[in-house]
Amino acid sequence: MQHSAAFASDNAAPTHPAVLEALIRANDGAVGSYGRDPFTERATAQLRTVFASPEAEVVFAFTGTAANVIALSAAVRPWHEILCSDVAHALLDEAGGPVRISGAQLTRLPSDDGIIDAGELERRVARRGDVHHSQPRIVTITQSTENGRVWTAPVLREFIDRAHAADLLVHIDGSRIANAVAALGVTPAEAIGDADIVTVGGTKNGQMFGDAVLVRRPELFDGIRFVQKQIGQLASKQRFVAAQFEAMLTDDLWLQVAAHANAMAARLSAGVTALGFRLAAPTEANEVFVYLDDAARDRLSDYAVHQPDALTPVFRFVCSWATTADEVDDVLERLRGRS
Repeated sequence: MQHSAAFASDNAAPTHPAVLEALIRANDGAVGSYGRDPFTERATAQLRTVFASPEAEVVFAFTGTAANVIALSAAVRPWHEILCSDVAHALLDEAGGPVRISGAQLTRLPSDDGIIDAGELERRVARRGDVHHSQPRIVTITQSTENGRVWTAPVLREFIDRAHAADLLVHIDGSRIANAVAALGVTPAEAIGDADIVTVGGTKNGQMFGDAVLVRRPELFDGIRFVQKQIGQLASKQRFVAAQFEAMLTDDLWLQVAAHANAMAARLSAGVTALGFRLAAPTEANEVFVYLDDAARDRLSDYAVHQPDALTPVFRFVCSWATTADEVDDVLERLRGRS
């Protein structure tokens, strides 16, 4: 039986037409390889402008996992420690990639749906200098988080300030950064604060493939290009990654499609709560986490939705640029038992 993947993940969504058109335009004639091309130059300039980071270096990758691995591995040595939340993608969904490539320890910190209290950082650095322990070097947070929460600008600002005061670098996993910016109604720069390095997601927001790493303090990540090359992420035909970013960043298309995804999630969230179902986390961006009993799940048997923990009856619905109101309403009608 074929199950609809409409809410399985924003990775399941089709490629945005503007991206397909950009790829066709990029497929014209010969240009320089390995990023020595006008598409990479323009996309790099756009990312610097959008995130108000004129001195940033931009490194492209095929996937979000690769972008995270590149960013984190370039920050650490094998005796270092990478701090993250207890639901971090880098911890739970990247098959140990950051640890394997960097050799550093990845340490989980308790969180509120991915939002870490800054006090946790200060506790972790208290034993810095002790040769018996890995040395805290960088903390990675996710915007928006794996549980669909967003770091507000004031909370993020305080967190990063305290991390820097504790001599920690800050990485933001921004696989859904567009959804966070659209949800917060702030500038992209405000949505990442004073982070040192940021993964900018494209794949989950309408691109066929491709994420970027915004290296805002290049002097602290001086080997990053070598990491990119070693793990096979330096594309010889990089123009086809860069052209997609160029298309999405032009005229704020990336934020328009993210706002649509967020709106569909809000519609679904309001609908399920009106039907009496309980949310497992507040709906703040484009993901809805809801408790479903067996009967309700059976009524949604045509839909492939993700259950993060097999022992907990929480199901995740992810809305994308391509999610329609009719698809949302169909889920709600099925939960009512009318379909």
